[in-house]
Amino acid sequence: MAKVIKPEQLNRADLAVALGNGGVLLPMLGGYCVLSQEPESVRSHFGHAHRLVLGFRSILAELDEVNPARRGAVMKILAGPVVGILSRTGQTGLTSGSGVALATEPLARSVLEHTPGQLWLGIPDEPMQPGALIDELGEWLAMAVVEDGAAGPGPTVIDFTQAPVRVDRRGRLAILEIEKELGEPVRLGPEVIFSVLVVCTGNSCRSPMAAGYLAKLLEGERVLVGSAGTAAPEGSPPTAFAVEVAAGLGVDISGHRARQLTRDMILSADLILVMERQHRDWIGERAPEALPRVRLLSSYRTGEPLEIFDPVGRPIEVYQEVMSQMQIPLERIAKEIGWRLGTGD
Repeated sequence: MAKVIKPEQLNRADLAVALGNGGVLLPMLGGYCVLSQEPESVRSHFGHAHRLVLGFRSILAELDEVNPARRGAVMKILAGPVVGILSRTGQTGLTSGSGVALATEPLARSVLEHTPGQLWLGIPDEPMQPGALIDELGEWLAMAVVEDGAAGPGPTVIDFTQAPVRVDRRGRLAILEIEKELGEPVRLGPEVIFSVLVVCTGNSCRSPMAAGYLAKLLEGERVLVGSAGTAAPEGSPPTAFAVEVAAGLGVDISGHRARQLTRDMILSADLILVMERQHRDWIGERAPEALPRVRLLSSYRTGEPLEIFDPVGRPIEVYQEVMSQMQIPLERIAKEIGWRLGTGD
């Protein structure tokens, strides 16, 4: 059974013993990962073993294989909660799909500095709480360093050897943030699901109509589409006019029920579409780190930061006008997401 301790209880002697006997679970790279001195053991449990390194000097040979035009952006991205696959020529000493992570956090740096030889990193495919990881890894796990609070999403795994660059695991660094640094869109690996959250005020007309239409456009794709409101009456049905207008596009939103937007919803979304600037501001106050993922829906139509007004309490013709304002942006968004997934033009 793994020895479970707090980060402040970790000492060099215990760490050395634990690494000699198996794996060590650590809070790092935005979630929980496992370190070991035996790459094949890591591979047997996680499918891949990635190297943990102290700095860029350790990976200069691999960085030389990165497209020179994007090398600066890649180095900036690697400084975050990321595992980067940089080489397909065996520099990592393992098979295709192995990458490197920089030990930028104090705990990770301390572990690496006090461990002779290389350390190999294992990442669960999906974010897992430490208790679940301890149970799953069983006797092989020798020590678990556990913090208070819920586990984060862990590192984003990015394959820089692909053209376009490909994200193989969703993690702390969001897809749109990666694209911003690279200055170009990325593809998503075959196991990656893209998540879209549509936000309005009451979650009774604009956002359920938009989310329903977008979900229809992306039917069968690896996409989750949801909606919520900044001041939503929980559990309320959509307005009758919203149901009618959506039905005119072949979309059934009659089963929708309003949800209040939460910080967890915000942080779990890859793209957040808002109707008005006030919605963006509301999100910024509660989850400022998510702002790079927030877009005004109308910007996909005009390129201008226009707002889509609330039709609640108005005649059905106003609902129809609002839906017509949302259709073209949603179709463009669906096409963009399809390209990321490799199914669009």
